[in-house]
Amino acid sequence: MGNLSETVQVSAAAALLETDSSSRGSVIDQKKIVDLPLNGRDYNQLALLSPGVLPGTPRLAAVNFKGVLNVNGNRTFNNVFLLDGVDNISYSNSFRGENVQLVQPSVEALQEFKIQTNAYSAEFGRSSGAVVNATIKSGTNDVHGSLYEFLRNDVLDASNFFNNALGQPKPVRKRNQFGAAVGGPFVKNRLFWFADYEGLREREGVPRTRILPTAQEKEGLFGVAVFDPFAAGRPQFGQNSAGQWVIPPSRWDPVGAKIAALIPDPNVTGTNIYASTPITRTRQDQFDVRVDDQISSKLNYFGRYSFVDTNTFRPAPFPGLAEGSFNDAFGANLNRSQGLALGLTWTVSPTFVGDFRFGWARGNYFTFPPNFGVDGPAEIGLKNVPNDPAILGGIPKINLQGFDAVGRHTSTPQFQTPRSWNPRATLSLTRGRHFFRFGTELLHVQTRINDLNATIGRINFDNRFTGRSVGDLLLGLPTELALTSFTVMDQGQNMYFYFLQDDFKATAKLTLNMGIRYEYATPPREKENRFANFDPATGTMVFAKDGGIFERALIHPDRNNWAPRFGFAYALMPRLVLRGAYGVFYTHTVRQGREGLLGFNPPFLVDNLRNTSVTGSAAVASAAVFQLNDGYPSGLLDPNSLVPTIQRRAQDANQRSPYIQQYNFGIQYQFVSDWVLDVAYVGNKGTKLNGFRNINQRPVIENPNGSESAGPRPYLAYGDIQWMENRVLSNYNAMQVRVEKRFSAGLSSLFSYTWGKALTEAPDHISTSGGGAGLDTGTFREPQNSYNLKAERGLAEFDVKHRFVARTSTSSPSGAAGSGARTGTPSPRCFWAGGR
Repeated sequence: MGNLSETVQVSAAAALLETDSSSRGSVIDQKKIVDLPLNGRDYNQLALLSPGVLPGTPRLAAVNFKGVLNVNGNRTFNNVFLLDGVDNISYSNSFRGENVQLVQPSVEALQEFKIQTNAYSAEFGRSSGAVVNATIKSGTNDVHGSLYEFLRNDVLDASNFFNNALGQPKPVRKRNQFGAAVGGPFVKNRLFWFADYEGLREREGVPRTRILPTAQEKEGLFGVAVFDPFAAGRPQFGQNSAGQWVIPPSRWDPVGAKIAALIPDPNVTGTNIYASTPITRTRQDQFDVRVDDQISSKLNYFGRYSFVDTNTFRPAPFPGLAEGSFNDAFGANLNRSQGLALGLTWTVSPTFVGDFRFGWARGNYFTFPPNFGVDGPAEIGLKNVPNDPAILGGIPKINLQGFDAVGRHTSTPQFQTPRSWNPRATLSLTRGRHFFRFGTELLHVQTRINDLNATIGRINFDNRFTGRSVGDLLLGLPTELALTSFTVMDQGQNMYFYFLQDDFKATAKLTLNMGIRYEYATPPREKENRFANFDPATGTMVFAKDGGIFERALIHPDRNNWAPRFGFAYALMPRLVLRGAYGVFYTHTVRQGREGLLGFNPPFLVDNLRNTSVTGSAAVASAAVFQLNDGYPSGLLDPNSLVPTIQRRAQDANQRSPYIQQYNFGIQYQFVSDWVLDVAYVGNKGTKLNGFRNINQRPVIENPNGSESAGPRPYLAYGDIQWMENRVLSNYNAMQVRVEKRFSAGLSSLFSYTWGKALTEAPDHISTSGGGAGLDTGTFREPQNSYNLKAERGLAEFDVKHRFVARTSTSSPSGAAGSGARTGTPSPRCFWAGGR
């Protein structure tokens, strides 16, 4: 007679129907993290499986910026990233650090992460986008570990069309990503450890094409007429027997001639194109160490330290001092990030639990030009150029009209060191049908910033004198010179948050999620009070001084940031749940370039710009801002040398905290076992979002004869005033559909579709393309007409009308995993997006 046995299987899988929560989002557990292949092993890509989540904008992709998501029509940098429950955001400005997260853990180190996308609990806030909360693995009673290496090279790559057309070789591609993760007990059932390491070594050839003058033009030989700006009446230069106009070497400016000699000749036959494939080199090392201690059944704590060190060198497309560095070839990026998390959980009773956490983080981000340390101006004989060792390297950027620039990128060298401290406490209390959570959080952020342009100069040649920019260079006659002082700001702010959340089981079928949150953030202040702001009421600049918050920040604090939250989940039937929610969410930090930084104003920063007042191409030599052989004019970095109309950076002193109202309404239906259908309307409305405009723009005057002319500036003593204010509205509406099969019978699947529309009156300017007038072109976008702001309303750059995502994962009886047919990037999913 056979034996009778009984097996009890315990499953920790979450319920398919969310009957106790009204917020929207997804939990990506370890199985999904491990089973789904990731391009570059970037776990943030898995967030794209959620409806309403889009990758970052093309501009951010172009500068290799990582960890960026656009969620439900919210701006790119409005998301909160937490690691082990503490803050994990890089509070640098501009593109320094190349990641929105301070520490991005290895996939092998992650236990799970959760992305909350709309109307979440009052426990979370301080920004209006998504909350991405990741958790590092803990050790267990048994030692478990893994080793891995991922290899990618160019052996099976095909050369692209453009390389073939330009006669360039197939780019080099060698990528090795390797590491290990292991955990176990120090003391069984009590003290555990976990550690991981990941390394990356990559060499990638990146095709570059630039437009350059011909060899003959650099020798002073031109196929069109060139003029002599030193002679009376600007006569044409003489012609040689071949009919070319000739600027003889005896007339060349020594410095201009040396610059011209640095420029390589075009290397694509019959064109002005110079093609190259410089090799970008990346070396990254990172690790995490975590210890968990179960002191007693009521008390446990953990500690975790993370470290990431990334060195990337993006060489210039031209050899030597010619460089030609653009945003795709900065030079050396040295990024080091460190994060510490401590946590203590005290179970006072089965109904009362306290959770206390502390986070500390620091980033050190440095960007250096390819020729850092080389005294380029001395090598070409250009005098009076600042030669501080901190900024020395290469020659000034030389802009030649009609051609690509040579010289170093104006935004290098730069450095930033963001630091943050984040203590928080959360208490949980169960009373009958009420589950209360209440707590507080402090976030202190401090960032040393050097985010400047043209610290050794930018020189423009615009065809004004000879009729050809190369001719102007050979004669040493520029039309514009920009020079910026080397200035370091150290600014920070404190943020205080308090919340109360009550999840109330009103009936067996109805759960109410109710909460209130209060947020207060001081405006940024500079450590040495080096702030200056413009006061429109008096038409004068005001300066920070010792005193209260306003005296130091020059902006009044906003103390009226109440954020109510309400939601419900109602089980209409055992397999059908109706859900809806509403909440208010504030934003207190604005990632930007130097545009709104009050410390980058005179006299703390000297941003000098000299240009010729002569328009067209008929200028005489005396109209040049200086002659190259004479060197820079003296006193350019003296604040007293600035003309009153130099551009200023300013902010509204009475600005309020931007906020988003989020809402959703939908159903979840479990139509068969392990399958769920989720259909919802999701929307939000942005109010008082940050935007820039020029408040000293010349108005357009409509003349009686139908012509237009430029009127006087409102503040005659000033030039452009780059003004940041809370004036922008935004709106997002979408239908979001998710069909998911939980893993069973060797198969799991997810299909999501979003049909949405995102409108805004101003972009999140640092993440969008294009530029505006003034010194900060390239990242700064301003309204075309500052007096008609409603005309700026339109589709956001990250608006995508239709987006479909599908992924599937299979497992054979032996445990081997795989995924179905796929296309797009990253590989485990099928994407389709389009339409506006």
